[in-house]
Amino acid sequence: MAGADSEPGAAVEPGVARARMVDELRGRGRLSGQDLADAFRAVPRHLFLPEVAAAEAYSDQAFVIKTDDSGLPLSSSSQPMMMAIMLEQLSIRPGDRVLEVGTGTGYNAAVMARLAAERGLVVSVDIDPGLVARARANLDAARPEAGAAEVIAICGDGGFGAPDYAPYDKIIVTAGAWDLAPQWLAQLGPEGRIVVPLSVRGSQLSVAFERADGHWRSRSVCPCGFIRMTGAFGSPEAFVPVGPQPGMHVQTDDGRPLDTGALYAALTGPGADVLTGVRVAGVARLVDAHLWVALTLPDLVRVMIAGHERARYPALRKVPFGALADPGPGSSFAVAGLRLAAMSESAWWAAEEAGENREQLREFLRGDFEVAVRAFGPGGADLARRMASRLAAWEQAGRPGAPYMRLAAYPAGTAVAPAPGQVVLDRRHTRLAVTWPSS
Repeated sequence: MAGADSEPGAAVEPGVARARMVDELRGRGRLSGQDLADAFRAVPRHLFLPEVAAAEAYSDQAFVIKTDDSGLPLSSSSQPMMMAIMLEQLSIRPGDRVLEVGTGTGYNAAVMARLAAERGLVVSVDIDPGLVARARANLDAARPEAGAAEVIAICGDGGFGAPDYAPYDKIIVTAGAWDLAPQWLAQLGPEGRIVVPLSVRGSQLSVAFERADGHWRSRSVCPCGFIRMTGAFGSPEAFVPVGPQPGMHVQTDDGRPLDTGALYAALTGPGADVLTGVRVAGVARLVDAHLWVALTLPDLVRVMIAGHERARYPALRKVPFGALADPGPGSSFAVAGLRLAAMSESAWWAAEEAGENREQLREFLRGDFEVAVRAFGPGGADLARRMASRLAAWEQAGRPGAPYMRLAAYPAGTAVAPAPGQVVLDRRHTRLAVTWPSS
């Protein structure tokens, strides 16, 4: 997760910086519960990030703590705001037994242990033995200041859960998942709740599920962004290199292979904007628009783009949230994605590259913008017009966003009754039925 909401000051004492972080999160409505606010006040994040200046550790941003050989992140310490959102979704109570899949630095486990209190238990599992060892040391260092329930950090494939300590009252997954592992659901108690960053057409959504008549039904949904799971239950959405390296990588929402040569030729060729006439109040609303368009055009491939090529090809900056591709034969490969119209786009990048006044940039990103569809490749203009028509339908439907989405998860192969506007996504273990209530 990325985010940077407070200007770090290296000279600020850690306790002061921690209190400021909590006050900022509360001011933004992300720590409405007193117990959760107290847990953030009690747990010293800087002890879990020794490589970061103590005061900077309390800025509202994620920190990558491990990368692969190509520089892509493997693990991070999540943004505190995203942690707060997911922990409010999870709703830990004193005495709860909690399973965490994805240990990272151990900071999230320590906050949950504070919520579960002395009678509770937090079991955290991670596939990386080095991260588990680091987390254990961090937890030991923080315990005198944080206090809390016992935390057991174990090394293993989190997709299998931790059956030796089951059943659990709550399960939280802190890595991007493409499916709901059967072991998680089996290890959750009958009244339990699981919160998982679930991939839906390439967009990640933090979804809180509870049991309902033989299936799982969402209680809350929020956009998010996490590093994908690895191991036996890893996502098929692997990043693959495209073009000269080090450079661009892409992934598709269902893991299907693409003609990377044709994709690279399209993305590095000229691009053109199709204006939509639709305006959004804040860049964050583009996430909702993307999700709607992707779900309502299921015949297209959702493509996510990452890597250093953005610096060499400024046009690629215009599709950072993902794009849709129509992989026709050979050179007919077309790609298009929603972005801000050109004038706002230029101002955005100028503000970001200045990079000194974060508050000014945040204010800019909350502004009013016209949306364009940026198209690449032969046939890109036709694809852009299709997407623009779906964007108009999104506006006509009342601009539904992720928080209003409803997800139901059934065992794979279950017959799902059709419903207006419903989209069914098949995974290895699960059938996901996605709907928006009528506006």
